[in-house]
Amino acid sequence: MAQSRSFFSFHAQQYLRTFTYTGIALAPGLLTVAALAVSSAAGAETLEQALVAAFARNPSLQGNRDLVRAAGEDVVQAKAAFGPTLEAEARHAFTAARIRGAPPPAQDSGFATSAQLTLSQPLFTSGSLSANLDAARAAALAERERVRAAGQKLILDVVDAYVSLQRDIELHGVALEIHRLLRQQRDATASRYRLRDATAPDLDQTVNRLELAAARVIAARSAVEASAARYRNLVGTYPDRLATPPALPAPPQLDALYAAAETHNPALAAAKYAEARSRAVLGAARARMRPQVRAFATVARDPLTPYQNTLREESVSAGISLTMPIYTGGQLSAAVREAMDRNLADQQFTEQVRRDVRESLAADWSVLRATTEAMPRYDTAVRAAESAVEGVRQQERSGIRTLRDVLDVTNDLLTARTEAAQTRAEMYLRQIAVLRDAGLLDIGMFAPALIGKPES
Repeated sequence: MAQSRSFFSFHAQQYLRTFTYTGIALAPGLLTVAALAVSSAAGAETLEQALVAAFARNPSLQGNRDLVRAAGEDVVQAKAAFGPTLEAEARHAFTAARIRGAPPPAQDSGFATSAQLTLSQPLFTSGSLSANLDAARAAALAERERVRAAGQKLILDVVDAYVSLQRDIELHGVALEIHRLLRQQRDATASRYRLRDATAPDLDQTVNRLELAAARVIAARSAVEASAARYRNLVGTYPDRLATPPALPAPPQLDALYAAAETHNPALAAAKYAEARSRAVLGAARARMRPQVRAFATVARDPLTPYQNTLREESVSAGISLTMPIYTGGQLSAAVREAMDRNLADQQFTEQVRRDVRESLAADWSVLRATTEAMPRYDTAVRAAESAVEGVRQQERSGIRTLRDVLDVTNDLLTARTEAAQTRAEMYLRQIAVLRDAGLLDIGMFAPALIGKPES
């Protein structure tokens, strides 16, 4: 199957050239970066399409949605406990008995059938049923927040895989371009060496830089394959071409993000609901130590003796029962203390989640601000390095600059383009991370057709 092949073999029809690195031939499967990097090409896979595929096929998200439906059934069960219950019981049994020690000895045996229908309705439970319902509702809401968190994490993961693959393809192209420039320089130096216009150390120095560039191309290709494998894991298929991801709205200021996270962050909301559930469980544990009142009615049909069905007794009874534990050996008190400690623990866990959210938000905001400020400088550095490479190479041919100057400025171009590609990807990812930390990340930003899917 196509999906079982590697990323490069999957796109083998696009990678038909063989690159030769100073005598080392690489396979035709080597990536043709231009084929994948063109965002305007027809048929390019968009980020929206990747997210639609991930939301349709991701097993982790589907599992979380199943847990939400299961938690909803717990609420249905808790509500049903307020209503009446009707139980039917029928029994058909064989009984054999013998009386000893009194004359004359007696013995009897036979089959008998009995039936009973019981109706029960709780009237007063000291808040036990209400507490159970509150606990079930809180648990269901916590599961909904967890599936929302899973949806936001999936969005972040897919965007990360998408942008990282684009970045690594671009870096592979940068490595190829630097290798091409150094190969040209190696060829020029070799020609000059044959004319005795360059020395052997000059040629060795150029070959050294060329071999390092070839190794970087191989490493860059490996990075592309690793990123493509992660993309396939999340989306389900390898991409053909990747379109430029859509622009995102500018995030609010940090103080506004802190306020939004307190209300919208799903991890924090799930922790709050977990604390509410344990508080309700504490109430239910206390209610079990108090009176319970219920109404009942019973209709029964029983044989007069357990050995025959000829003579039967039919009865109807109805009434109200009051039950209250008097002594349980400390079992109920221990249950209350356990529930109290668990609720205190959930309060502490909620505060820790709040601190973690604020830390993540502050860190991602700081990186986003830094990359946003640095990106124009990297773009300027790339333009300057490109101009410098061309100028220094011309000066080197004229004898004004040395070979070392050419190699150094080529390395500067590699550094500038690499940093620019990495910073551009990091800036986009941090925008997504900031929105996720604040709980504002929504699938509708990328795929309007999937609005509401994380919660469904």
